[in-house]
Amino acid sequence: MSDAANPTNRTIVDSEIPPDHPSKREIEERLRSVLVGLPDEWRISVVCSRTSTWWVLRVEGPRFEWMTVLPDPSTQEAAETCGRLLKALRESKVLS
Repeated sequence: MSDAANPTNRTIVDSEIPPDHPSKREIEERLRSVLVGLPDEWRISVVCSRTSTWWVLRVEGPRFEWMTVLPDPSTQEAAETCGRLLKALRESKVLS
């Protein structure tokens, strides 16, 4: 669902995932899809090390602020990143 179809939700993605990463688009789209239907504005940030393999995934929304380190390529896939985010949203009672 696009932001236009759901005017109560706006999700901003700021991603440093390299354009040639094979899962870049899938990761960004699936992270965004996890937040569909939640009210207000949400921000997703992916910061990638320029000298090592780690990434930092940060998500902020109303009464929710969360960050995790994705230490290597095995954790930098759509299923892993979305799974971590879903778990954090459930533990914070944002999702049931």
